[in-house]
Amino acid sequence: MVEAGVSISLEEVARRLDQAGVLWAVFAGAAAAVYGASRSLTDVDILIPAAEGERAAALFPEAQIHRGEDGCVRMIQLSGFDLVAGLVMRDAEGIYTVDLDTQMAARLTRHEIAGVTVPVIPPEDNILLKAIWGRGLEEGKHDWEDVEAMMAHLPTLDWEYLRWRADTCGSSQAAQRALEVLRGIARPSVG
Repeated sequence: MVEAGVSISLEEVARRLDQAGVLWAVFAGAAAAVYGASRSLTDVDILIPAAEGERAAALFPEAQIHRGEDGCVRMIQLSGFDLVAGLVMRDAEGIYTVDLDTQMAARLTRHEIAGVTVPVIPPEDNILLKAIWGRGLEEGKHDWEDVEAMMAHLPTLDWEYLRWRADTCGSSQAAQRALEVLRGIARPSVG
């Protein structure tokens, strides 16, 4: 359980994960900020491979641990941080997943966030996730705002990789719909 008044720094989260050899990367809003979004951050979301959930949870005894229906660790919540063990999303059409797999790991880049150099998921993955979620200010989120800022800021996207990732998300059509919307807002020479 997250203890009241107990805070942890990004530097400490990074140190624990790195010392344990757990693959990890920043995603969602903090990654959007790295790739061009300019809004203030409220937290840092970190993606780890689904298979590393238990091991990562053991590194943070002060955290609140959330498990999926299968009993596996899905989220490790700390004050200011959510560590997600394999992203599993559900909608009326089905389940779609995004894991920090070997393809994503090969494309990680390192950027400074809050004075700490950290791995960040590829912009294509972050843009696709934000487009799938598609939440706006009415939900207290900034997904489309972030997508538009990232796409305006980045000189190019690897559309082949983005299409591949959308195809691997699972049974839901949400990823394919998101991809169509992204093609519509992309620069004319892209896609």
